[in-house]
Amino acid sequence: MPTIKDFEIETIQTTIFTPGLSFASSRLLASALEKWGNIFDSPPISLPLPPDVPSEVPRIILQSSSMHKKLELAPKRANLFWLRQNETDTIILEDYLHFAADVLCNYVNIVSGKVGRIAAVLNRSLRSPNPGLFLAEHFCKENWLTAPFNRPESFEIHAHKRYSFVNRFNVNSWVRCKTGIAKPDKSIILVEQDINTAAEEMEMKEFSDGEIRDFFRLVNEEFNSILSLYFPGGK
Repeated sequence: MPTIKDFEIETIQTTIFTPGLSFASSRLLASALEKWGNIFDSPPISLPLPPDVPSEVPRIILQSSSMHKKLELAPKRANLFWLRQNETDTIILEDYLHFAADVLCNYVNIVSGKVGRIAAVLNRSLRSPNPGLFLAEHFCKENWLTAPFNRPESFEIHAHKRYSFVNRFNVNSWVRCKTGIAKPDKSIILVEQDINTAAEEMEMKEFSDGEIRDFFRLVNEEFNSILSLYFPGGK
């Protein structure tokens, strides 16, 4: 039976939501390149979008030449990604979340913005010759495996909870376990975890630098604790 140690990280997304931000693309791009040009060393993308484009759509995209790191900046949100490019790529989640907190908190300081919401999304994978059947057998009682779940080509289980995370953050926690395909044509089990503070509180909240850093520091263990409930046997 696999445990969370058997899963490999495919992508990490860290996001802050910045309602009411005054966004000046040209000035911000210059500041971002001065601050992180050595990290995001590919040619930057600056999109001169019309005013009616939703404020969640990125106006600036910075990416590392290795394609592992990508930063998207929009008036209403900033997204920072780590993206696995090949089978030998590995990342230590705790270290990356510390890096992400630094970048996003520095961004808030550059734009003098207000952060009303925080989110982290983690995708992990596990090779499996028959991921649909594995998930059905793992999550379903035996009487369901004769029919209708006796030979599924694909399978998905999706759970959502709301709770107070470390008694400081009101969060949504989503877990999706599903079948997938990894390059080159390898069958996998894909687990997506999404922990985000409440959307309805975004306009009234103003998370401090310390709170943003604490969220990303603490969510590392929360991701692992949650996944160990789905695939028990060690962290």
